[in-house]
Amino acid sequence: MRPVWSGASAPTLALEEDLAAAAAGGFDAVELSLPKLWADLERRGPDGVAELLTRRRLAAMALGALTDVTFRDAAGIEKVVAEMHGAATLARRLGAEWILVEPGERPDGADERDALREGRETLDRLCRASERYDVGVALMPVGLAWASLRTVRQAIHVIDAVGRKSLGLAVDTFHFYVSGSSLEDLRQCRPRAIALLRLADAPDGERETLRDHHRQVPGTGVAPVRAVLGVVKALGAAPPVVVHVPLPRGESDAAGWAHRLREATAGLLRDADSH
Repeated sequence: MRPVWSGASAPTLALEEDLAAAAAGGFDAVELSLPKLWADLERRGPDGVAELLTRRRLAAMALGALTDVTFRDAAGIEKVVAEMHGAATLARRLGAEWILVEPGERPDGADERDALREGRETLDRLCRASERYDVGVALMPVGLAWASLRTVRQAIHVIDAVGRKSLGLAVDTFHFYVSGSSLEDLRQCRPRAIALLRLADAPDGERETLRDHHRQVPGTGVAPVRAVLGVVKALGAAPPVVVHVPLPRGESDAAGWAHRLREATAGLLRDADSH
C-alpha cells in the first residue's frame, strides 16, 4: 500500500506550494484538493497542473472532495453532476483513478431508509457521469451526526445497491471511529470495492464533539487505525493510503509536517506488513 499526501492536510496552501511540501516530505503520490485545483486551473490550465505534478515527480491518485452530494434539490443535483463531469475530466487528464465524494446532511423527517435510497439514486447518477471518463467514485461516509451516510455499513449497502464497478468505498479511520463503525462491517466489504484508505487518528473524549480539526497524526490517538489497516490487509485489498491531518494552527513548516505524516504512515504500514 502506497502512502499518499492529501492536499487537505495543508488547506491554506496554494496548489504549487502544497505539491512542493508533499514532495519535500517524501511523498510520491497525492490526493489533490478540488478547491485548490479549481482556483489554479484558471491560471495555468490542466496541462499546467500536469506539468507541476511531473516537475515534483508526483502521481495523482484521487481528486476531492465533492461534498454534500446527497439530499440536494433538483438544481443542486444538476450542479453536482456537472461538478463530477468537470472533476472526472480533470482526473483523466492527470491520471487520477478516483473522485472522492461525501454525503450531505440528512434532513428532518428522513430516516435511514430514506438516506439509503437517496444515496443509491445519487451515487448511481454520479457514477454514470464519471464512467464516461473511465474514472471511479470513492464514497466516504462521514461520521458526524448530521450526515446522511455515517457508517461503513451504510456506505457498503449503497455501493452494493448501486452495483457499479466504478463505485468504491473510501474508509477514513477518523470518521470510522466517530461514527462507531465496526470492524465486522468492514470485513463484509469486497476487497476490490475498497478504493481508498484515509488515515487520521482521534483524541480521547466524547465522539459526538469531534470535528475534522481534531484529526491527529495516525498512531497517536484512540481511533482503531492499526485494526482497520489489519482488516484491509486481511481482505487482500491494497488501496492507496491517504493521510489527511490538517497542519496545526500556528505551524508554518508544511514540508516538515508532510515528512512527519509520511513517516507515521510508513511506520504503520511496516507494522501491518509484519503481522
